[in-house]
Amino acid sequence: MKRLLAVMGLAVGLGLGLLYAWVISPVQYTDTAPLSLRADYKADYIRLVAGAFAVDGDVERARARLAMLEEADLAQTVTALAQRTAASDGDSEAVRSLAALAAALGVKPSSPTPPTPSAPTEIATFSPSPVPASSTPSPTLSPKPSATVVPSITPRLLPTRTPTPTPLGAFQYVGKQLVCDPLLEEPLVQVLTVGSNDEQIPGVEVVVEWDGGFDRFFTGLKPELGRGYGDFAMTAGVEYTVHLVESPSAVVGGLRVETCEGDLGLSFPGSWRLVFRQP
Repeated sequence: MKRLLAVMGLAVGLGLGLLYAWVISPVQYTDTAPLSLRADYKADYIRLVAGAFAVDGDVERARARLAMLEEADLAQTVTALAQRTAASDGDSEAVRSLAALAAALGVKPSSPTPPTPSAPTEIATFSPSPVPASSTPSPTLSPKPSATVVPSITPRLLPTRTPTPTPLGAFQYVGKQLVCDPLLEEPLVQVLTVGSNDEQIPGVEVVVEWDGGFDRFFTGLKPELGRGYGDFAMTAGVEYTVHLVESPSAVVGGLRVETCEGDLGLSFPGSWRLVFRQP
């Protein structure tokens, strides 16, 4: 009887202790370190750091903030989150900022561009169409104002026509190349985005359309192949059209899986590499 009462007393005491600790006065964490956050909250923290980096461009501040997560490879952690966000159709701006942050953290690809095919069977290069001279109006110089200002009369500034600048971030389509690489597991649409000084640009959104569907991907999510590299798997018999969100007028159509001839007469599907450049 005494043993039963002792067990019951222990159970009641344990229950009251749990009730107090979990319901009446639970532990509240304040100013906890990012390292102790749950996985999904860590992802939100990284997105916030990437968003701040997109505004201030301070990579050392971003590196210091992410260092509190104590990850072995910060760049790879950010890249992996960008890939997951893009795969789940996440916010485009978030993917861009994550890709840019991953590149700024020191992701150094093994090669500056995707692997060059050893024996391309066909190369087709297209130059962007020149812009007619009349499409961009020349600036009209306003006459130099007189140094004498008439009191109590506010001079009225006449509107002046200025040249239309190229939109920030706009790209021009440079050309395409058939990539015959037997080591590729599947035919790809490979996109490379570069700046005016040939630096590769990550975080550019690419739209792929075909009859009855469309998809998107971002450059910079495979940094081992290039900061400005991105790709999309093609299906035989389907014709694809590709354009960049920043430059919807630079459209590349008629992309289909082409057959490449390898050694010993063996054939395999080829890929298309498209290059877009900022003027």
